[in-house]
Amino acid sequence: MSKILNFGSLNIDYVYGVDHFVQPGETLASTSRNIFAGGKGLNQSVALSRAGGEVYHAGAVGADDSKVLLDEIAKNNIHDDFLKKRDIASGHTIIQVDKHGQNCILLFGGANQSITTQEIDDTLSHFNQGDYLILQNEINNIDYLIKEGSKRGLKVCFNVSPFTTKLLDLPLELCSFLIVNELEGAAMVGLKEDTDPYVLIEKLSDKYPNCAFVLTLGSRGSILKEVGEDAVSCKSFKVKAIDTTAAGDTFLGFLIASLSRGLKGKEALKTATAASAIAVTRKGATPSIPSLEEVQNFLKETTVEVLVDKL
Repeated sequence: MSKILNFGSLNIDYVYGVDHFVQPGETLASTSRNIFAGGKGLNQSVALSRAGGEVYHAGAVGADDSKVLLDEIAKNNIHDDFLKKRDIASGHTIIQVDKHGQNCILLFGGANQSITTQEIDDTLSHFNQGDYLILQNEINNIDYLIKEGSKRGLKVCFNVSPFTTKLLDLPLELCSFLIVNELEGAAMVGLKEDTDPYVLIEKLSDKYPNCAFVLTLGSRGSILKEVGEDAVSCKSFKVKAIDTTAAGDTFLGFLIASLSRGLKGKEALKTATAASAIAVTRKGATPSIPSLEEVQNFLKETTVEVLVDKL
């Protein structure tokens, strides 16, 4: 099984339950407040590990405020050999979750934005061709990570979130996997947001012919397009959503870990879809991420076929 290096963010999440998202000029009383370990990077590492991957997390946290983050790393059997402590604050977020389970997020980068190229070189030297490198847009030096990871033969998997047009200046053609939602994908190829998803994924594949793509479509499902293969479509499982905070990170973690364990694309996609369906029925980020056993039991018990010819 390939090793998985996640060079990603770690954030302390302050999660507030609200009736609706706060509006300009409005003071709104929250119905609840919880503090969780999170960040797209940490969420994905937890999902990767719970999905059966051998996971190493690289990144940076504050020396004084990071206990909740380091505890989560240890609890989930994630290797912390390449995790640095800084004399600055850890990254953190303010998350509103409304009564429908939707969220909006305010992000402060903190230590996540302090990664040096020397630390990247030192870390990558411990991994070999065929290992996976997972990236998200919540740390600095993404450009360098993509170039160096690709140069060393790692399978670079980039979740282009949070999306900005500056990401289009990155050497995305060097990535093995690009994980995008329909808004991000449309922006990457200059198409309208309501473009047919099958047209969109073909345009993405044409622009980046050496990349596999996963196009996520929210409650409709997702499409996987591997290099040289036909697109695979997967509907979402119908569940009652409570909190969607870590759904995308859960999906990515189970997808990549499944591939690293040797599953074929369509089975990895179905497994990831089941994992994210379980996650949205629970509150919080890392607390919502299921174990591989839970996901396998979910798939055994369901009678719904989600792999379809077309969404």
